[in-house]
Amino acid sequence: MFLNSNILLLLPLTFCTSADAFQAPARVFNSEKATSITKSSINSLLFQSFENDHEDSESDSGSVAGASLLFAGTAVGAGMIALPAETSAAGFIPSISGLSVCWLFTYVTSMLTLEASWLAKQTQTDKEESDDNNGGGFLSISKMALGIPGEVITAALFWFLLTAIVVAYTAEGGQLIAQIAKEFTDKTTITPTVGSLLFASSFASFAIAGTSRVDIINRIFVLGLVGAFIGIVGNVSPSIQVSNLLSHSDWTAVYPAGISIGILSFGAQNVVPTILEYLDYDPKKTQKAILFGSLVPLFLYSI
Repeated sequence: MFLNSNILLLLPLTFCTSADAFQAPARVFNSEKATSITKSSINSLLFQSFENDHEDSESDSGSVAGASLLFAGTAVGAGMIALPAETSAAGFIPSISGLSVCWLFTYVTSMLTLEASWLAKQTQTDKEESDDNNGGGFLSISKMALGIPGEVITAALFWFLLTAIVVAYTAEGGQLIAQIAKEFTDKTTITPTVGSLLFASSFASFAIAGTSRVDIINRIFVLGLVGAFIGIVGNVSPSIQVSNLLSHSDWTAVYPAGISIGILSFGAQNVVPTILEYLDYDPKKTQKAILFGSLVPLFLYSI
């Protein structure tokens, strides 16, 4: 017996909201002491080979798979709902090309964020300060590059950004819980306000459980999102005709709507410092996590 169509449509949106809301927070930790960047620091940057690559299996750092899903869960969000409407006028081939450009933009800027974060950590020459894992966040990067005024401005911008994200996803999560309760039970009625309270409380309890639990739960939500989305696509695929996909192409419709929404839909650069810290400041593993994690939304958006 098939699920009610409304419930089927709610599944990917539920996983989407959960995965995007349950992302690791952006690293905005402050670095009290940022020294000048020396030539030796530049020579030991991001893409240099590290002698301890063979010790990855013995490290206590997180896994590349978990970090990849953290990146993917941050990227995949409300943009997945908006993209079909914004790219339909352009056609299939122009839309795929535009999404590829957006993916490349996200990947390159994520690499730049990774390099800046790694550099900010390396400039902490004080061993006691380096051991407290407070370096490499956006506040450290801002202070290193722009001084205290840049640090203050960055802190304010992140406060507004993260507050807006929390409010938006808590409100949408409350709406989803209310709709799911209405679909499954005819007698139980949950208001969006109560649903938002349940949504926020449940995810707060997950976050308190620690980073390892957050990693596991995030994997469940992201994999659930991918599975639900592929299930819906598979359900409607018999009605898709290749000739219809290739019959219309309007390259002028890709920009600005398609590109702007596409870049927003791939955005996960804010979580790069968190992933770097999660992987024990190993830039090699972080590069892999960003690559694999960014390919997940590209795959989802393309199909």
